Amino acid sequence: MAARIREQGVDVFGFGEQKTPESFRQACRRFTYTENLLPDAPANAEAAGSKSKPLQPPSAAAPIIRRVLDQVETEDGWASLSAVGKQLSNLSSDFDPRNFGFRKLSDVVRGTNAFEIENPEGRGMRIRKKPASAKPKQKS
Repeated sequence: MAARIREQGVDVFGFGEQKTPESFRQACRRFTYTENLLPDAPANAEAAGSKSKPLQPPSAAAPIIRRVLDQVETEDGWASLSAVGKQLSNLSSDFDPRNFGFRKLSDVVRGTNAFEIENPEGRGMRIRKKPASAKPKQKS
């Protein structure tokens, strides 16, 4: 039904638990996990000073952010965080910083430790993928 409504040009906003089928989540313009709306959700717990387990670790956000960067980066490899956020919404209707235990996308990006961050004075934050040589080596 959600897909049919979207075909009519109407935005569909969905809500559900983690077990909500992928097909419904993707049919929505925006999907929010109900776990993020609970009083003890990660973003709210952070404000209250208590620790609540995020739905996913921050490292789980890195692959989708990399995919978005491939689509929006400029010639020098940098992309504005606002452009990344917009494309994330288009690419993954259920992407929400609260899924990773943060309030803001910028905090998720920092939490992944997979991106270089530039915040020039008077301009918005920009990010790019860390060079391959900057990745930490894994122990054998």
